[in-house]
Amino acid sequence: MKEIRLYTWPHCPFCNNAKRLLDQKGLTYKDVDIYGNNEMKQVLAEKTGQHTVPFIFVDEKFIGGYTELAELDNQGDFDKMLA
Repeated sequence: MKEIRLYTWPHCPFCNNAKRLLDQKGLTYKDVDIYGNNEMKQVLAEKTGQHTVPFIFVDEKFIGGYTELAELDNQGDFDKMLA
């Protein structure tokens, strides 16, 4: 199984939606709370070009935030990525 890692903030609707989608699919993931850790958020922003949470990775490959995750899932590409 590929590793899914989310960098999130508590009370972030997009973060919660991403976790809910993964939970509904029965997937295991690592949730890293980076709230208040501006240094980590800056590193992730520089690495990905994205400046908002969540940052979602599959096996160290950045796939985007919740919007991109939902789009991949709706197209069936997320399941293929995990296969």
